[in-house]
Amino acid sequence: MIQKLKNIFWHLPQSIFWNIYFAFPSKKLTLIGVTGTDGKTTSCTLIQKLLENSGLKCGLISTINSPGLHTTSPDPKILQKIFSDYLKLGYSHVVCEVTSHALDQYRFWGCHFKIGVITNISHEHLDYHKNIENYIAVKSKLFKQSSLAILNRDDEYYLPLKKLIKIPELSYGIENKADIKASNVKISPSSLEFNLNGEKYITDSNYQYQIYNLLACYGVFSQLKLDNQIFKKTIATFPEVKGRREKVDNDLHLNTIVDFAHTPNSLLVTLQSLRQTTLGRIIVIFGATGGRDKSKRPLMGKVVSENADIALITADDTRSEKIEDINSQIISGIDLKKAIEIEVTNPKILNSQIFHFANIPNRQDAFNLAVKIAKAGDTIVACGKGHENTILHGHTEYPWSEADAFRSAFRQKTENV
Repeated sequence: MIQKLKNIFWHLPQSIFWNIYFAFPSKKLTLIGVTGTDGKTTSCTLIQKLLENSGLKCGLISTINSPGLHTTSPDPKILQKIFSDYLKLGYSHVVCEVTSHALDQYRFWGCHFKIGVITNISHEHLDYHKNIENYIAVKSKLFKQSSLAILNRDDEYYLPLKKLIKIPELSYGIENKADIKASNVKISPSSLEFNLNGEKYITDSNYQYQIYNLLACYGVFSQLKLDNQIFKKTIATFPEVKGRREKVDNDLHLNTIVDFAHTPNSLLVTLQSLRQTTLGRIIVIFGATGGRDKSKRPLMGKVVSENADIALITADDTRSEKIEDINSQIISGIDLKKAIEIEVTNPKILNSQIFHFANIPNRQDAFNLAVKIAKAGDTIVACGKGHENTILHGHTEYPWSEADAFRSAFRQKTENV
């Protein structure tokens, strides 16, 4: 109730004021909004690239490119200024990443989206929304400000979401009957291919879950009636999204990846996809943010223990929580009867068929150990921080780079050989 009152009497008036101040700039732009638990940034980036390649001047508002952002949509003052600036620069379209917090707090008040897209809904932000029903209801608010809804037909919460939507809908999927349905999905170490409307599509982003992002973007692209050959050409070399499946080169014959996966579902689909293309073991470095949804932490531990070979549980943005408490909550989701804890000072993998894990509070130490125990052909994926260039402990932001953490670990291993 307190949050609701704050939204109505604090956030909403701010949105109204800044819309008026900047003279409602979004009204002169064609907006495309993307919401969902996972995949928002990737989908937004691809849509923008598709529109740019089609000759449209298209802006992007997402967590990785907007000023003053950490992991959420901008506040109304920044948002409306971005719209205003894009308008002055002659942009016609803007793709917006729209979070549940932004929808609940009226940050996009006054904006109308030509197309609203949802990628998926899974366990996230329940500390704020309290339950999944509230979370779905908030996500549905995007479609009260949209002319067309593009929905994931295979998503677990498709039906309850659909009941809340009163505008025309376009569905996409693989498993269930949908308006846009992919078939003959094949994954190789270097590509993902699928059939759609009798044509074959190939991309170098070889993750199983990427198919859903591609179908959602195809829905937007087709509704804008753009040239299908541009879609094919653009996805062939998937646009790089910083901190999302970002490869870090090395000379150790290791597949080292930085990814933003920080929910039980995103960890699951990431690890399942990596399993299809990894010859050796999967080693995952991850933690959970402090001061956020605690209920997902055991679920994250369970998912990783069932889908990785080795996990190094470490610090994310701890904020005001103790890392010992956060990590113990993650570990509580692991079936310890089917797992072996690694002795950090003398790391040994006692049985390659059994899941191993270590509790390593310092994140750089986790990178160092991951690279130390890795063998040629193994995949190491660092999850949770992605593109972020700081790590928050207490009230202090410290400089941080996942890629640099990998490089430091590479040097350490090379020097010790």
